[in-house]
Amino acid sequence: MSAMAWAAADDSREPGRSHRLITPPPAERCIDVWPEPVYAPTDRAVPSWWLVGGHGGAGVSMLTASWSIAGDAMGAFPAGFEQESPFVVVVARESAWGITRAHDLLTQHLSGYGGATTLVGLVTVAASPSRLKSELRQRLEVVAGLVDDHHWRIPWIDTWNELTPDELPFWTPGDPTPTGRKREPPDRAVPREVADVADAIRTTIISILQTNP
Repeated sequence: MSAMAWAAADDSREPGRSHRLITPPPAERCIDVWPEPVYAPTDRAVPSWWLVGGHGGAGVSMLTASWSIAGDAMGAFPAGFEQESPFVVVVARESAWGITRAHDLLTQHLSGYGGATTLVGLVTVAASPSRLKSELRQRLEVVAGLVDDHHWRIPWIDTWNELTPDELPFWTPGDPTPTGRKREPPDRAVPREVADVADAIRTTIISILQTNP
């Protein structure tokens, strides 16, 4: 079922954070909403939040593998079924197309066409080791403003190109954060920046739950 069809079929279900003054993207640029609970592997923890990729190659597979309590929503918004987490995070690459797709998905959700879920924020993944050019950086700042600057960035991790998701260690809440200058190889320890983003997302979700018990 498409996002637009879902909304037409059940207008009574409101997303967790909806801003009706925001215009959704054209229907052809919207992603689907799951008609059933999102599939989650049984050998992992039940997802505390879902990663919704804006496009192929956004980085969802690597992040899901790195965060033990995150789930891959497989390119569609969860619908907010009772037995699954209501929290979603949009993921996109820091490229012109990635930022455009991030804008599409954020406006889709915030205008009410993204399922009965709570939009936690946006994660962008560096597309290269180079500094983001000023034009793209400015566009990203505008897009991040849609989620009250709940925007977290994953820097370029060169060695991730040499690893598959199955080879990555994962972060779990409560894991100590390395503080020294020496870094463990990414196949032995989650990079500090990746762990910090996971912790920030979790902290934001806890704040939402405390504000809206």
